[in-house]
Amino acid sequence: MYDCKSTILSSIPDNSCCSLAFINIVLYSSAHIDTKNSTILINSRTDILDKVKSIIFNFYPNIDVNAWDNFLLLKGNIFNLLLDCNIDSNGKSEPYLFSNECDKITILKSIFLTNGNFYYNQDNNKNSKGYNFEIIVKDEDVANFLLNLFAEFDFKLKKTKRNNYFVIYTKNSNVICDIFVKLSDVKTALDIQNNLAMREMRNSANRQNNCFEFNLNKTIDASSIQLNAINYIINNYSLDILDENLKEVALARIANPDVSLNDLKTILNNKISRAGIKYRLDKIITLYQKLKGEEK
Repeated sequence: MYDCKSTILSSIPDNSCCSLAFINIVLYSSAHIDTKNSTILINSRTDILDKVKSIIFNFYPNIDVNAWDNFLLLKGNIFNLLLDCNIDSNGKSEPYLFSNECDKITILKSIFLTNGNFYYNQDNNKNSKGYNFEIIVKDEDVANFLLNLFAEFDFKLKKTKRNNYFVIYTKNSNVICDIFVKLSDVKTALDIQNNLAMREMRNSANRQNNCFEFNLNKTIDASSIQLNAINYIINNYSLDILDENLKEVALARIANPDVSLNDLKTILNNKISRAGIKYRLDKIITLYQKLKGEEK
C-alpha cells in the first residue's frame, strides 16, 4: 500500500528553520522531555527518527544520540535544542512562533506525520467511513492553532472532541485533495480524484441500470394489462368489434408482448406515433373495462 507519510516526510526541507519546526512537532507529539536529567526520549516511526537523528548530527553535535527499535534517546545539552525549537522548560510546544510560510507548511506536514490519519473507501463498502482527513491532539489550544493555520491556506476544517483528545478534520474530498497538494503529496491527491471519478462512473452506471430496470418493469406491467384486455376481447367477443386502427395495434401487441411503445412504433413502420399507440391501447383497455362491466 502506498505510504503517503513517507512522501510528505521526504518533502520537508533540510534547512535549519524547517528542521526546527519539524522537531518542535515531533517533540510535542512523541517525546518525553526530562530536563532534570537532560534527556529526551522519542517514540515514533523509524523514518521520522532517522530524520531527527540527521538534524541532531548536523546542528547539535553536543547531543548524544542512541537509537533502538522505534525509540530515540537524546542526552546532553538539550536546552539549546529546546530553546531553538520554541519549547519551554516544561516541555510545552509553541509552534505558533514559527512565522515563515515554509515553516508553517512544515508544521502542517509534521503534525500530519505524527498525529494525522487519512482513509477513504476504495471498495464501495457501505460500512466504510468514507473520505476522512484528521489530526488528533491532546491540547485544545494546539487544535485551535492548527485550525487557524489551515485556514491561512484556505482550508476549512472542523473541530470535535473525542474522549480526552481534540480532533480537527474534514470529510470533503476536494479539500482533502488540495491539502495533500499543499503537503507535497500529489500522488495521493491524484489517487483520490481517480477514485472519485471511478465511483461516479459506477454510481452513474447503477443509476442507468436502475432506470432501465424500472422502465422495463413498467413496460412489462403495462404490456400485461394491455394483453389481458386484448385476450379477454378475443376470447369473449372477437377482434372484429375493434375498428381497423385499434385492431392493428392489438395484433402488434399480441405478436410482441414484451416490447416498449417505442419498439411497437418501429414494428408498425412508424406509421403511428408513440403517443398514438398508447392512445389506441388505452381505448382497448377502456372497452375491455366496459365489456366486463356489462357482463357483470
